[in-house]
Amino acid sequence: MNRCPERSWRRGASARLGAAFAILSLAAAAAGAAPSYLSVTPVAGKYAAAVDLNDGGRYAVNNFGPDIPIEPAYISGQPLNENVDSLGGNITRIRSINNKGQAVGESSTADGSLHPFFHASGRTQDLSARYGIGSVNALNDRGDITGQTTDLRAMVIRDGRVDVVGPAGSVAGAINQAGDMLVEYYPPGRGIVTCVYSHGRCTDLPAFGTQSVASAINDAGWVSGTATAGDGRRHGWLYDGRTIADLTPAAANGAAYDVNDLGQVVGTMDQRAFLYADGRLIDLNTFVDPQADLLLTSAYAINNDEQILARTCDRAGVFCYGTVLLSGIPAVPEPPAAAMLVPRRARRWRVRPLRPACRFRPGGPG
Repeated sequence: MNRCPERSWRRGASARLGAAFAILSLAAAAAGAAPSYLSVTPVAGKYAAAVDLNDGGRYAVNNFGPDIPIEPAYISGQPLNENVDSLGGNITRIRSINNKGQAVGESSTADGSLHPFFHASGRTQDLSARYGIGSVNALNDRGDITGQTTDLRAMVIRDGRVDVVGPAGSVAGAINQAGDMLVEYYPPGRGIVTCVYSHGRCTDLPAFGTQSVASAINDAGWVSGTATAGDGRRHGWLYDGRTIADLTPAAANGAAYDVNDLGQVVGTMDQRAFLYADGRLIDLNTFVDPQADLLLTSAYAINNDEQILARTCDRAGVFCYGTVLLSGIPAVPEPPAAAMLVPRRARRWRVRPLRPACRFRPGGPG
């Protein structure tokens, strides 16, 4: 879930976006409610990044920077953080943590090569040495681990064995608690395609834009992602199993990074972090104390307790500080009739049911 959105601006689109966000701000003011702001907790500085968040509010942090020979990683905790030991080298990078505080990622060995790891109960295991796999991306509470084999096929480690779940050139990413996972692959003449792998079958997501990449899947099977339109603009989207909603139709550059089990989506649009909830698009900067010189540029993780990880800069967008944890999302009052422009702008397309794209025998390629 660690992604770096590209910067892209269009004056007209930004103006429309600002107007839409302003409507929601005015709606809150019209309701006569006292100002209510998010709790903002810094969790990673300029040369660090919080990369994942679990339902207990714990987050994983990777450290990096110029001229830094050692790049450690840790999992936040109370009262102390839990260091994730390397595999003998100087670099450790966490990719995902689950609700048990277990983590997967990659770490360097004594000879400098990067190997995938699994960390639990204070121990870091080399998954390359144990399973012969190439990389890992995510894990769930059951301990299922997604990633890629050394010959570049999507795989999942489940019940102590490696199951290949995709063709050559595929990779397995986000996974929900039921074990359903997102698999990217490249069928001839179609570019990148994402399918949902479940119970031995990989089923394509509907096409949206010229190129579409899925980023997260919740326990209901809802999927969030980002698509590139024919005009080059990027759009964040949400698929609920029946329809695809374009969450950022007015933005020049939008993306949807995560969806929780409440169906809430976080992402970015024209360098402003958003929350999509109950059919409404909300600029999270609306809930930041205006006295703070703080701009939330991107929100990229949300848990089931409605805590959010977001990247920040100063309000001018010049100096960027790192990552913050947002909590205590204020209630958003029902908007007046004029504000209904906002949910209507989240265009929806009715699509055919997902079609089977390919079948794979668990444990081996089809």
